[in-house]
Amino acid sequence: MRNINKNSSQVFATAPSDEEFPDLEVIDQDEIYNIIEKFLKKAIPIKGAELTVVTGLNNRVSTPKAPYIVVQILREEQISTGETRYTNTHKIVTNISKLIVQFAFFGNQNIKAHKMVKAFVMRFNDSWASEQFAQYGKDLHPLYSNDFQNQPRVNMEGQYEDCYSVTAYFEYHPEVGMCQDSAKELQMQTKPAS
Repeated sequence: MRNINKNSSQVFATAPSDEEFPDLEVIDQDEIYNIIEKFLKKAIPIKGAELTVVTGLNNRVSTPKAPYIVVQILREEQISTGETRYTNTHKIVTNISKLIVQFAFFGNQNIKAHKMVKAFVMRFNDSWASEQFAQYGKDLHPLYSNDFQNQPRVNMEGQYEDCYSVTAYFEYHPEVGMCQDSAKELQMQTKPAS
């Protein structure tokens, strides 16, 4: 209960509650990796073997048996000024971003890395990739990939592995929200004029 002095005017501000925060278009790194994995398994059909897709650096798993693909997000760049929209209580800023992702393809005697990376690049740089990503219902759009290259790597037994790599670029639009004003509602009480 507020104690209001009858001789003064007061203004009270009420901030928006958490339930009133608008739904935002957000996609976290785990979702990005899952979407990319779905695409890879469609883009690189393999008969007679299971294609394993792992995330690089922080995957906490040992190297799987080939054929497999290591996917690593390298960096994110803002590619234009953010777009702003407003609700009654919040300001929503959309960040137009380019996501740079590296792929390393590891093959074996039956399924060569060159064949896998070639299938990826041809499909990723085609409109087919956009159609596939549109089906996943998230705001992640394939742009283009660089040319692939041979990546000679030596394994634990001192043998060269069959490995090719390529860098691909995506566009996505994560949003962030903030209270538009410090108050949602004003309650004003004034002293009547005499």
